[in-house]
Amino acid sequence: MPQLQMFLKAAGLTDRIRINKAGCLDQCEHGPTVVVYPEAVWYGHVQLEDAEAIVNEHLVGGRPVERLRLADECVNTKSCPHRQQPA
Repeated sequence: MPQLQMFLKAAGLTDRIRINKAGCLDQCEHGPTVVVYPEAVWYGHVQLEDAEAIVNEHLVGGRPVERLRLADECVNTKSCPHRQQPA
């Protein structure tokens, strides 16, 4: 999260965008997860080096970072193929 905050500050967005720390947001099978509201764009397997792209491309440029975006069928559904199914 410090990387996101650093890039957010550099972009001059700290007065309009808030970053909250959370658990896995029920998306544990997708590694570190970021969600951007109000668009509800979900990113999975986010690494430190992805923070700059999320801020610059999505928050500043208005274009979601497609290479990080979780498929709609994987967000908040029990049918996600990445989720372990009960035995």
